[in-house]
Amino acid sequence: MSAYTRQAMALLFDRTAKTYDALGVDFFGAFAKELLDRVGLLPGQRVLDVGCGRGAVLFPAAERVGSGGSVLGIDLSSAMVERTTKDIEDRRLANASVSLMDAQEPTLTDADFDVVLASFVVFFLPDPAAGLRSWHRLLKAGGRMGVTTFGGDDPRWAGVREVFKPFVSPELAWTLAVRAGLFATVEGFDQVVESAGFTGVTSVERVYPVKFADPSRWITWSWSHGQRMFWELVPEDRLDTVRRAVLAELEPLREPDGSVVLAQTVRYTVAHRG
Repeated sequence: MSAYTRQAMALLFDRTAKTYDALGVDFFGAFAKELLDRVGLLPGQRVLDVGCGRGAVLFPAAERVGSGGSVLGIDLSSAMVERTTKDIEDRRLANASVSLMDAQEPTLTDADFDVVLASFVVFFLPDPAAGLRSWHRLLKAGGRMGVTTFGGDDPRWAGVREVFKPFVSPELAWTLAVRAGLFATVEGFDQVVESAGFTGVTSVERVYPVKFADPSRWITWSWSHGQRMFWELVPEDRLDTVRRAVLAELEPLREPDGSVVLAQTVRYTVAHRG
Protein backbone atom coordinates (compact mmCIF):
# COMPACT_ATOMS: atom_id res chain seq x y z
CA MET A 1 0.00 0.00 0.00
CA SER A 2 1.45 3.39 -0.96
CA ALA A 3 1.78 6.25 1.50
CA TYR A 4 -1.10 7.94 -0.31
CA THR A 5 -3.29 4.90 0.18
CA ARG A 6 -2.34 4.72 3.86
CA GLN A 7 -3.45 8.33 4.27
CA ALA A 8 -6.59 7.61 2.26
CA MET A 9 -7.33 4.68 4.57
CA ALA A 10 -7.07 6.92 7.63
CA LEU A 11 -9.47 9.41 6.04
CA LEU A 12 -11.85 6.61 5.06
CA PHE A 13 -12.15 5.53 8.68
CA ASP A 14 -12.48 9.16 9.73
CA ARG A 15 -15.65 9.25 7.61
CA THR A 16 -16.99 6.02 9.10
CA ALA A 17 -16.21 6.90 12.74
CA LYS A 18 -19.60 8.36 13.63
CA THR A 19 -21.59 5.21 12.75
CA TYR A 20 -18.83 2.59 12.96
CA ASP A 21 -20.17 -0.52 14.72
CA ALA A 22 -23.14 1.55 15.92
CA LEU A 23 -26.03 0.53 13.66
CA GLY A 24 -27.46 -2.32 15.70
CA VAL A 25 -25.77 -5.16 13.80
CA ASP A 26 -24.00 -7.65 16.06
CA PHE A 27 -20.68 -7.78 14.23
CA PHE A 28 -17.36 -6.60 15.71
CA GLY A 29 -18.52 -7.01 19.29
CA ALA A 30 -19.32 -10.70 18.87
CA PHE A 31 -15.91 -11.40 17.36
CA ALA A 32 -14.17 -9.37 20.07
CA LYS A 33 -15.66 -11.51 22.82
CA GLU A 34 -14.35 -14.72 21.32
CA LEU A 35 -10.94 -13.17 20.67
CA LEU A 36 -10.65 -12.19 24.33
CA ASP A 37 -11.82 -15.64 25.42
CA ARG A 38 -9.16 -17.30 23.29
CA VAL A 39 -6.33 -15.03 24.43
CA GLY A 40 -7.37 -15.42 28.05
CA LEU A 41 -6.86 -11.96 29.52
CA LEU A 42 -6.08 -11.86 33.23
CA PRO A 43 -6.70 -9.14 35.81
CA GLY A 44 -3.78 -6.73 36.09
CA GLN A 45 -2.41 -7.25 32.60
CA ARG A 46 -1.21 -4.43 30.32
CA VAL A 47 -2.84 -4.67 26.89
CA LEU A 48 -2.31 -2.99 23.52
CA ASP A 49 -5.32 -2.88 21.17
CA VAL A 50 -4.00 -2.20 17.65
CA GLY A 51 -6.48 -0.49 15.32
CA CYS A 52 -8.93 -0.02 18.16
CA GLY A 53 -11.65 1.74 16.15
CA ARG A 54 -14.61 2.56 18.39
CA GLY A 55 -13.55 0.14 21.11
CA ALA A 56 -15.18 -3.22 20.27
CA VAL A 57 -12.12 -4.92 21.79
CA LEU A 58 -10.86 -2.12 24.02
CA PHE A 59 -13.85 -1.79 26.32
CA PRO A 60 -14.39 -5.49 27.14
CA ALA A 61 -10.60 -5.88 27.49
CA ALA A 62 -10.53 -3.02 30.01
CA GLU A 63 -13.28 -4.74 31.98
CA ARG A 64 -11.40 -8.03 32.05
CA VAL A 65 -8.03 -6.64 33.17
CA GLY A 66 -9.71 -4.57 35.86
CA SER A 67 -8.46 -1.57 37.77
CA GLY A 68 -5.04 -3.16 38.24
CA GLY A 69 -4.51 -3.48 34.50
CA SER A 70 -4.64 -1.13 31.54
CA VAL A 71 -5.56 -1.08 27.86
CA LEU A 72 -4.01 1.30 25.32
CA GLY A 73 -5.81 1.56 21.99
CA ILE A 74 -4.05 2.94 18.93
CA ASP A 75 -5.60 3.92 15.60
CA LEU A 76 -4.58 5.72 12.43
CA SER A 77 -7.91 7.56 12.23
CA SER A 78 -8.00 10.81 14.20
CA ALA A 79 -11.82 10.75 14.23
CA MET A 80 -11.84 7.24 15.71
CA VAL A 81 -9.37 8.34 18.38
CA GLU A 82 -11.39 11.46 19.19
CA ARG A 83 -14.72 9.65 19.50
CA THR A 84 -13.33 6.69 21.43
CA THR A 85 -11.51 9.01 23.81
CA LYS A 86 -14.85 10.70 24.52
CA ASP A 87 -16.47 7.30 25.05
CA ILE A 88 -13.75 6.46 27.60
CA GLU A 89 -14.37 9.75 29.39
CA ASP A 90 -18.13 9.23 29.36
CA ARG A 91 -17.66 5.78 30.91
CA ARG A 92 -15.19 7.22 33.43
CA LEU A 93 -12.66 4.49 32.73
CA ALA A 94 -9.33 5.04 34.41
CA ASN A 95 -7.65 1.98 32.91
CA ALA A 96 -8.19 2.73 29.19
CA SER A 97 -6.70 5.29 26.81
CA VAL A 98 -6.36 5.88 23.06
CA SER A 99 -3.56 7.37 20.96
CA LEU A 100 -3.19 8.32 17.30
CA MET A 101 -0.56 5.95 15.91
CA ASP A 102 0.39 3.82 12.92
CA ALA A 103 -0.47 0.16 13.53
CA GLN A 104 2.46 -1.11 11.49
CA GLU A 105 5.09 1.01 13.23
CA PRO A 106 3.85 1.86 16.74
CA THR A 107 6.09 4.34 18.54
CA LEU A 108 5.96 2.46 21.83
CA THR A 109 8.45 0.98 24.27
CA ASP A 110 9.72 -2.54 23.58
CA ALA A 111 8.58 -5.39 25.84
CA ASP A 112 5.98 -3.21 27.55
CA PHE A 113 2.78 -5.26 27.08
CA ASP A 114 1.49 -8.58 28.34
CA VAL A 115 -0.96 -8.91 25.44
CA VAL A 116 -1.25 -7.38 21.97
CA LEU A 117 -4.65 -7.59 20.25
CA ALA A 118 -5.46 -6.71 16.63
CA SER A 119 -9.01 -7.25 15.40
CA PHE A 120 -9.41 -7.09 11.58
CA VAL A 121 -6.36 -4.87 11.14
CA VAL A 122 -3.37 -6.78 9.84
CA PHE A 123 -4.61 -7.14 6.25
CA PHE A 124 -4.91 -3.34 5.96
CA LEU A 125 -1.18 -2.85 6.62
CA PRO A 126 1.22 -2.02 3.78
CA ASP A 127 3.51 -4.80 5.06
CA PRO A 128 1.61 -7.21 7.35
CA ALA A 129 4.76 -9.16 8.26
CA ALA A 130 6.47 -5.95 9.38
CA GLY A 131 3.46 -5.15 11.54
CA LEU A 132 3.61 -8.57 13.17
CA ARG A 133 7.32 -8.08 13.91
CA SER A 134 6.55 -4.71 15.52
CA TRP A 135 3.88 -6.27 17.72
CA HIS A 136 6.29 -9.05 18.70
CA ARG A 137 8.87 -6.56 19.98
CA LEU A 138 6.23 -4.80 22.09
CA LEU A 139 5.43 -7.95 24.05
CA LYS A 140 7.09 -8.97 27.27
CA ALA A 141 8.72 -12.39 27.40
CA GLY A 142 5.91 -14.93 27.58
CA GLY A 143 3.38 -12.40 26.30
CA ARG A 144 0.56 -13.30 23.91
CA MET A 145 -0.83 -11.89 20.69
CA GLY A 146 -4.42 -12.37 19.51
CA VAL A 147 -5.43 -11.50 15.93
CA THR A 148 -8.66 -11.79 13.99
CA THR A 149 -8.81 -11.88 10.21
CA PHE A 150 -11.54 -12.74 7.73
CA GLY A 151 -11.75 -16.24 6.30
CA GLY A 152 -13.36 -17.22 3.03
CA ASP A 153 -16.18 -15.15 1.56
CA ASP A 154 -19.78 -16.32 1.64
CA PRO A 155 -20.17 -17.70 -1.92
CA ARG A 156 -23.83 -16.69 -2.00
CA TRP A 157 -22.73 -13.03 -1.89
CA ALA A 158 -20.27 -13.29 -4.80
CA GLY A 159 -22.61 -11.30 -7.05
CA VAL A 160 -22.47 -8.31 -4.71
CA ARG A 161 -18.67 -8.27 -4.85
CA GLU A 162 -18.80 -8.46 -8.65
CA VAL A 163 -20.97 -5.33 -8.80
CA PHE A 164 -18.10 -3.25 -7.34
CA LYS A 165 -15.21 -4.87 -9.21
CA PRO A 166 -15.31 -2.58 -12.31
CA PHE A 167 -14.70 0.47 -10.12
CA VAL A 168 -11.62 -0.84 -8.28
CA SER A 169 -8.33 0.56 -9.61
CA PRO A 170 -5.15 -1.56 -9.86
CA GLU A 171 -3.74 0.38 -6.86
CA LEU A 172 -6.63 -0.84 -4.73
CA ALA A 173 -6.89 -4.34 -6.17
CA TRP A 174 -5.61 -5.72 -2.85
CA THR A 175 -8.93 -4.75 -1.27
CA LEU A 176 -10.64 -7.45 -3.32
CA ALA A 177 -8.12 -10.06 -2.23
CA VAL A 178 -7.47 -9.57 1.48
CA ARG A 179 -7.95 -13.31 1.82
CA ALA A 180 -5.37 -14.03 -0.86
CA GLY A 181 -1.61 -14.25 -0.47
CA LEU A 182 -0.61 -14.24 3.20
CA PHE A 183 -4.20 -14.79 4.31
CA ALA A 184 -5.34 -17.45 1.84
CA THR A 185 -4.94 -20.39 4.23
CA VAL A 186 -4.63 -20.95 7.96
CA GLU A 187 -1.31 -22.71 7.44
CA GLY A 188 0.12 -19.90 5.34
CA PHE A 189 -0.83 -17.18 7.79
CA ASP A 190 0.48 -19.20 10.74
CA GLN A 191 3.83 -19.47 8.96
CA VAL A 192 3.97 -15.68 8.53
CA VAL A 193 3.24 -15.22 12.24
CA GLU A 194 6.02 -17.68 13.11
CA SER A 195 8.43 -15.86 10.79
CA ALA A 196 7.80 -12.71 12.84
CA GLY A 197 9.27 -14.50 15.88
CA PHE A 198 6.17 -15.94 17.53
CA THR A 199 5.87 -19.46 18.90
CA GLY A 200 2.96 -21.73 19.73
CA VAL A 201 0.86 -20.30 16.90
CA THR A 202 -2.68 -21.68 16.70
CA SER A 203 -5.53 -20.62 14.43
CA VAL A 204 -9.16 -21.64 14.25
CA GLU A 205 -11.94 -20.53 11.92
CA ARG A 206 -15.57 -20.03 12.86
CA VAL A 207 -18.58 -19.10 10.74
CA TYR A 208 -21.08 -16.58 12.11
CA PRO A 209 -24.51 -15.83 10.63
CA VAL A 210 -24.79 -12.03 10.47
CA LYS A 211 -28.43 -11.00 10.00
CA PHE A 212 -29.69 -7.84 8.31
CA ALA A 213 -33.38 -6.96 8.52
CA ASP A 214 -33.55 -6.48 4.75
CA PRO A 215 -31.17 -5.81 1.82
CA SER A 216 -31.42 -2.04 2.28
CA ARG A 217 -30.24 -2.42 5.87
CA TRP A 218 -27.08 -4.15 4.61
CA ILE A 219 -26.40 -1.21 2.29
CA THR A 220 -26.72 1.28 5.15
CA TRP A 221 -24.46 -0.84 7.32
CA SER A 222 -21.87 -1.27 4.54
CA TRP A 223 -21.31 2.49 4.48
CA SER A 224 -20.37 2.43 8.20
CA HIS A 225 -17.05 0.52 8.02
CA GLY A 226 -14.33 -0.52 5.56
CA GLN A 227 -16.86 -1.57 2.89
CA ARG A 228 -17.53 2.16 2.42
CA MET A 229 -14.35 2.22 0.35
CA PHE A 230 -16.10 0.39 -2.47
CA TRP A 231 -19.11 2.71 -2.49
CA GLU A 232 -16.85 5.75 -2.65
CA LEU A 233 -15.06 4.35 -5.69
CA VAL A 234 -18.31 4.51 -7.63
CA PRO A 235 -18.86 7.80 -9.52
CA GLU A 236 -21.71 9.78 -8.02
CA ASP A 237 -23.78 9.52 -11.19
CA ARG A 238 -23.54 5.72 -11.01
CA LEU A 239 -24.39 5.25 -7.34
CA ASP A 240 -28.12 4.71 -7.87
CA THR A 241 -27.44 2.15 -10.58
CA VAL A 242 -24.97 0.28 -8.39
CA ARG A 243 -27.34 0.38 -5.42
CA ARG A 244 -30.10 -1.15 -7.55
CA ALA A 245 -27.67 -3.81 -8.81
CA VAL A 246 -26.69 -4.73 -5.24
CA LEU A 247 -30.34 -4.96 -4.19
CA ALA A 248 -31.02 -7.19 -7.19
CA GLU A 249 -28.22 -9.52 -6.11
CA LEU A 250 -29.49 -9.65 -2.52
CA GLU A 251 -33.18 -10.09 -3.31
CA PRO A 252 -32.92 -13.86 -4.01
CA LEU A 253 -31.09 -14.31 -0.67
CA ARG A 254 -34.01 -13.09 1.43
CA GLU A 255 -35.15 -15.35 4.23
CA PRO A 256 -38.91 -15.93 4.78
CA ASP A 257 -38.97 -12.98 7.20
CA GLY A 258 -37.43 -10.69 4.57
CA SER A 259 -33.97 -10.60 6.13
CA VAL A 260 -30.66 -11.47 4.49
CA VAL A 261 -27.95 -13.45 6.29
CA LEU A 262 -24.23 -13.20 5.61
CA ALA A 263 -22.20 -16.28 6.61
CA GLN A 264 -19.06 -14.53 7.87
CA THR A 265 -15.97 -16.66 8.38
CA VAL A 266 -13.58 -15.32 11.04
CA ARG A 267 -10.11 -16.64 11.81
CA TYR A 268 -8.72 -16.36 15.34
CA THR A 269 -4.96 -16.59 15.68
CA VAL A 270 -3.20 -16.74 19.05
CA ALA A 271 0.60 -16.75 19.39
CA HIS A 272 3.26 -16.32 22.08
CA ARG A 273 6.50 -14.47 22.51
CA GLY A 274 8.97 -16.96 23.91
